[in-house]
Amino acid sequence: MTDTDRRGARARAATGDGTLDRRALLRTWAGAVLISFSAVFVRLADVEPVRSSFLRAAYALPAFAVLVLVSRRRAGRPVAGGLVGLGVVAGLFLGGDLFAWHSSIEHIGAGLGTVLPNLQVVLVGVAGVVLFRERPRPMFWLALPAVLVGVWLLGAVGEPVDVGGNVPFGVFLGVVTAVLYSVFLVVMRVARLRHPDASAIEVMGSATLGAALVTGAFAASQGVAAPAGEWPADGWLVLLALSSQVLAWVLLSSSIHRLPAALTSIALLIQPVLAMVWGAVLLGEELGLPQVAGAAVVLAGVAVAHRAVVAGVSPEVRS
Repeated sequence: MTDTDRRGARARAATGDGTLDRRALLRTWAGAVLISFSAVFVRLADVEPVRSSFLRAAYALPAFAVLVLVSRRRAGRPVAGGLVGLGVVAGLFLGGDLFAWHSSIEHIGAGLGTVLPNLQVVLVGVAGVVLFRERPRPMFWLALPAVLVGVWLLGAVGEPVDVGGNVPFGVFLGVVTAVLYSVFLVVMRVARLRHPDASAIEVMGSATLGAALVTGAFAASQGVAAPAGEWPADGWLVLLALSSQVLAWVLLSSSIHRLPAALTSIALLIQPVLAMVWGAVLLGEELGLPQVAGAAVVLAGVAVAHRAVVAGVSPEVRS
């Protein structure tokens, strides 16, 4: 079988009968666009990172509760039992991820702050090799130096978006975000494997609960575990929770596995690219040529790594 034949087989496996699932494509793009606004909403809310990360999860919980209730009733399943323990555990890492990410945005802005968490593709790929015996193609390992060079460029150049900010520290927080997000994704995968009957909504709702517990503890320790109490800060945070944490996740979890790897790669990269555009256009964040070059190198490396990982995993595992 040639490489072309293999690619065609993977595409047919992803789409079912070889035709493109246009509804899945629209849901995937819509989810990616919604998530691309996340960092913009965080900056517009302009509250403490620990407060914004907590309220993002807390405001999303009622929506997830309703979605889980409706989905279980439609499936004829008991209302009780929609909580997935491993999903909550995964959410503990998600909470740390949100706190680190919201903190990084203060230093490097919405655009670059959204680029760095995509390093999770590389980290999850390594975890797949170690934990799940996956075998990505050699291009995965060749992409790693490019990713590291891009991260170095981002940390070595540029100015912070806020007075008193620190670009290298912001990049460090972005890398921490990617590490915690990678652990979250790995635990979520284990949760899906061990609880195949649980829906994506149930698992993500459980993870959001875990995130709310962690960020709530952080916020309580700093005396900010409460709404901002002013407009429009709370409005931006509600919009962040409902659009990025709830709707975008539902759209992506219901569609991305139905598409060929090439399209999922594009969806993966359009989010940070759009975030950089929104940061520049809506927030006036300045990006110099070295920063753009660093972001481009990171995203190019991530794209190659993503394709190599997906190519090395069977369709059954990916779904």
